[in-house]
Amino acid sequence: MSPIEEALMGLAMAAALSLLFIAAIAAALHYFVALNAPPRARAMWTVAPAYGACALLGVLPDTGPIPFWAWPIGAFPAAALWFWFWLRDFQKRWYDSIEDIPDDVPVANHDWKNGLLTLAGAMVTALLVALARRSY
Repeated sequence: MSPIEEALMGLAMAAALSLLFIAAIAAALHYFVALNAPPRARAMWTVAPAYGACALLGVLPDTGPIPFWAWPIGAFPAAALWFWFWLRDFQKRWYDSIEDIPDDVPVANHDWKNGLLTLAGAMVTALLVALARRSY
């Protein structure tokens, strides 16, 4: 394989892995990060830390066939996609004032403790799955 093909393959692998990595981190963060912020700011606070963590994978000593520069570049389209996804979701559920909220919609924006409990439950479930796989 030529060096250009290797670089493109590494970039494609970084982009694909970044899509999954950012999705997992952003899905956890959306439960308790910037809950009272407007939709655009909340989407940014949900995706930006995930993108930053993914981009920092390039500083690991050995990332296999993925070059160090491919992580921040490959993660950018994935971050843009997830930002758009979360922005649409947050805009759908945003109300400008408390009077605009219908009676059947519960107000849960201040309930960050439930978000942390959900995250802890997901972590425990992942740990149990990992332990079950390791025992076989």
